[in-house]
Amino acid sequence: MSPFWFPVVGSVLVFFGVVPVLSLVARSMLWLCPQGADPVTHQGSPWRLLLVVAPTLAPLTWLISASIHQSESGAPLAACLVDRLGQAQFNDVIFFGLILFSPLGLGVVRHLRRERNRALSRPSAPLQQAASQRLQAVYQHTPRLARYRQRIHLVQHGIAPVCTRFLFRPQIEIEANLVLQLDEEELKATLLHEVEHACAKDPLRLLVAQVALSLNPLGCLLTSELNRYHFAREALCDKRAVQCGADPLALARSIVSVASPRAMPSTIVALGGHGLGGIRLRVHLLLGYAACRPAPAQRRPLAGLISILITLLALSPHLTGAAPLAVFHVGIERAALVLGLG
Repeated sequence: MSPFWFPVVGSVLVFFGVVPVLSLVARSMLWLCPQGADPVTHQGSPWRLLLVVAPTLAPLTWLISASIHQSESGAPLAACLVDRLGQAQFNDVIFFGLILFSPLGLGVVRHLRRERNRALSRPSAPLQQAASQRLQAVYQHTPRLARYRQRIHLVQHGIAPVCTRFLFRPQIEIEANLVLQLDEEELKATLLHEVEHACAKDPLRLLVAQVALSLNPLGCLLTSELNRYHFAREALCDKRAVQCGADPLALARSIVSVASPRAMPSTIVALGGHGLGGIRLRVHLLLGYAACRPAPAQRRPLAGLISILITLLALSPHLTGAAPLAVFHVGIERAALVLGLG
């Protein structure tokens, strides 16, 4: 049998069979999930993001890891209809893993290339100096911002007036003109908001979600959930900035100052995105915080728990074996032989 039969047919079944079925299950779970007392916290829950990305990433992660396990020396596929002449590595299993991994790798590489090509446009020396002095004054009165000063960069023209970029160590970019335009309380509130994005690694979360949906044939069913999650993250960062000492009215003014009438792309973490409707709702929430301050922030280890679950998923074939992949492999080869394609 051709070594390309199983990789091609298996990949088609995964992308157009397994992933769509899991997407329908995830969409049903999101629809049935009861709303909490705080809709913003509910929509911004890491568990909802997990349901958006799991239909694509869970089967791909497991199958890629299982393919690596099956191709390891001394761990040949236990049951196979084709005589492998005792070889320990099966080319079709390796090709299958590569085909599954290629779209994921290309999606991440494409994003990293876009990030690398967006070089920082440094402001002129006088503008840089004036804006730096404003930032230094804010750092002196806000210890939390002082701890992140190395990750806050002045730019002449950014992809947004203020935003958080890069994946594993997010950086905050703010235009020098905006620094001079905002008063001290507005600047403090703006930077506290972006620090919350950087701490949560929101650019990485949104990239993972966008790549997962772009590979999902039924990704359109979950796109609205990702948009709601993206907006909820902005609103939650507003809330947590207030909990960390930002003036809610100053943050509302800064949001209006950088407001964009159009929603930002789903991978851009920017203060003024989400259109005028989203800006209006966030300002309304901040006015509520001015009347009644939210309780101190409670950090929940959900994101860490999700990372542990993903790690266990990737390791499980190496710990417990990859029997489902063996059944999948044999089933496709059997079908090929029955159809006379072997």
